[in-house]
Amino acid sequence: MNTMTEQTVWTVNRILQWTQQYFSGKGLENPRLDAEVLLCDVLGCQRIDLFMRLQQELSQEELKQYRDYVLRRAAWEPLAYIIGRKAFLQWEFKVTPAVLIPRPETELLVEKLTQCFTGKTLAQLEKEAFWRRKAEEAKAAAEKVKAVSAEKLKEEADPENVAIWQQEVADREAVAEQAAERVGTFSESICTDKEDLAILDIGTGTGAILLSLLKLLPNSRGLAVDISGEALAVTKENAAMLGVSDRTWYLQSDVWSRMPVKAQFDIVVSNPPYIPTEVIGTLAADVRKEPRQALDGGTDGLDLYRKITEGMAQHIKPDGLAAFEVGIGQGEAVAGLCKAQGFTVTAVVKDYAGIDRMVFATRPDSARAGWVKNLQKNN
Repeated sequence: MNTMTEQTVWTVNRILQWTQQYFSGKGLENPRLDAEVLLCDVLGCQRIDLFMRLQQELSQEELKQYRDYVLRRAAWEPLAYIIGRKAFLQWEFKVTPAVLIPRPETELLVEKLTQCFTGKTLAQLEKEAFWRRKAEEAKAAAEKVKAVSAEKLKEEADPENVAIWQQEVADREAVAEQAAERVGTFSESICTDKEDLAILDIGTGTGAILLSLLKLLPNSRGLAVDISGEALAVTKENAAMLGVSDRTWYLQSDVWSRMPVKAQFDIVVSNPPYIPTEVIGTLAADVRKEPRQALDGGTDGLDLYRKITEGMAQHIKPDGLAAFEVGIGQGEAVAGLCKAQGFTVTAVVKDYAGIDRMVFATRPDSARAGWVKNLQKNN
């Protein structure tokens, strides 16, 4: 089988096998996974659903779309650009060729920052969000019971039935209100994020870092900065999809060039381009299709870190914190740049692969200094 023809009866199983072989021949690293992700997008299902649909035949329209996807991936176009989205933490973000594709290791940067400002893990924060929703649902149910009850009583003419209905209504209202109160009390007992935080994300791209922080820190607000207007347009769409547009602002700027002089933030975070220029050509073919501006960090990969750290003293509040994602072997150099600006308490933190991936920095008299010191000690 050399081509994907419309005359062939293509079941899910058959087309996945064919695509896996085809992608293997093109040298793609994860041929089966790529085939499944693309097919799921065409069929509008989850990967686990494919195993229940192995004998399902593709329609001509589905086959046409899938063929287009396969050809694009065979040409080493990134998967995220083909399907137009990328998962990050528990959310999906719109992705276009104008932005860098979010990476799993960046999730750890978000997690560390949430721990710093809440003392909680992502799992705990997700639990809080769950109970907030439960509280809202219980309260809404109580209001609905009251509204329905009022209408029923208006229609009832028999005094005896009215008394029976009123008692039933009272019981139902009590149950609903108790549920709302119980869930609400529990929710409030575990939701301790009351701090109003101002967050700046430099080189925001999709907005994955900033918007995730805004979701996890409900009392925060953020400024997304990027030199690319196209990237900021993607960020705006993602902010709308995540429901945080009312707490997000945007600035097209080359780092600090258009930043208001008096602007200050509790968190300045960035995942800037950090690949040394001479290394760009050795990257995987699909990575090289991402915006060079979001990859090329200059001769030593540190150009943007120098620019960012130069403005930290002016734009980070006294108790504020700087947080960076860094490339392999860059941790100590970036920490040194922070120290030169007075942010002498630093921590270089490894990712799940044991590679130095993050740098956190604050002033010695900052309220965050103890957290950063413990982070360095425990790393």
